[in-house]
Amino acid sequence: MDQPEYMDKKYFGQIKLGLIQRGLAIPTLMHGLSEVSRGLCSAEPGEEITLALAEDFIVKTTLNPPDKDGPKLFSQQDRLRLCMEEGETDVGIIPVPDFLKQQLKKRTPVSENICLDGYCFNVFLRAIGQGTELSMPIEAVLAVIQAAFEEGAADLIQLNMDYSNEDDRGFQRLAPLVEAIKKRFNTFVALKGFPPLNKNTIDCVYASGFDLVNFPLGGFFGTAKSKKIMAAEKTYEALEYASSVFSPGTILTDLIMTAGSQDKFKEDIDRLINSGIIPLILLQRDSMKETSNYPNLVELAEHMDQAIQRNNVPLKWLYPACRFLSPLDTRFFTEDPLKAKLAVKPVYRSGLGRRTSAGFAAIRRKLRIRNVSDSFESAGL
Repeated sequence: MDQPEYMDKKYFGQIKLGLIQRGLAIPTLMHGLSEVSRGLCSAEPGEEITLALAEDFIVKTTLNPPDKDGPKLFSQQDRLRLCMEEGETDVGIIPVPDFLKQQLKKRTPVSENICLDGYCFNVFLRAIGQGTELSMPIEAVLAVIQAAFEEGAADLIQLNMDYSNEDDRGFQRLAPLVEAIKKRFNTFVALKGFPPLNKNTIDCVYASGFDLVNFPLGGFFGTAKSKKIMAAEKTYEALEYASSVFSPGTILTDLIMTAGSQDKFKEDIDRLINSGIIPLILLQRDSMKETSNYPNLVELAEHMDQAIQRNNVPLKWLYPACRFLSPLDTRFFTEDPLKAKLAVKPVYRSGLGRRTSAGFAAIRRKLRIRNVSDSFESAGL
């Protein structure tokens, strides 16, 4: 995407932060434009819309009432333009896939618990009762994944497991679903959830078919799905153990900026990356201005870059995310908009790369399974 010469030199990362924090107003007359309507479901205030600020750099923002002050979208010479205090620039609207638009219009239990983040398809689940039941039947999950793949809307599946009081945090309930997904689809599957009490369960998580794991250090803050938080040190220990089990670059955690020392936050980033864990900084709509201002983010982006390079942590397993600052896209926060690009090409972007990497992952997993049979038995799997 070309950068207009008259735009103030404001980084795309700064525009992304501003959109997340303040939302976006779209004049009612523009709702009928095909390039706008394809990205909307109801067009009601509070709905989310996904914008492409540049190639592989996306943001999900909330629709404001059309007459609200702040960031606005307008049309100029058949182009969509974004106008906000950070500057003016061309933008693209990411269409809502037909399968997802139909689901969202139905307002079913499935539609309430799925979303797209770039080309990562998220399914939100929770434990039901005392047995093995999940909040959505396996066949319902498989059907909606099938629809996503048939439309070419997703390349990665992430199962988001809400907090469970069970020692394994609900993993045994997820294992049959992961097996079914792997059997039916040639895809990578990520787990975002809470660390189990027994570290051996992490071996079982790996052997079951999960390719990536995210144990958020702040719990599921930033979403409406869960507000549970676990002790940070326990989560650190689980992340560090997982990084010794899974392939390099596949263990992630969400970090949430709070009031406090920027230096302490850098220390947390260093501890994670030194252990091969990739931090993702959540950009929040209601974040505190003194902690989530742009200079702080730039400083953290540069610090992450240095730590990643120092530890040679691979980034190919990351994907462009709507609400995070990650080591994959730090250049959009620190470099000239004309030059900024992803640090590496994600593995999901290439069909050949996807198949090849999946083959290596399967071989590595089989070798690991030979060493964790006792863990399966102890977990009752």
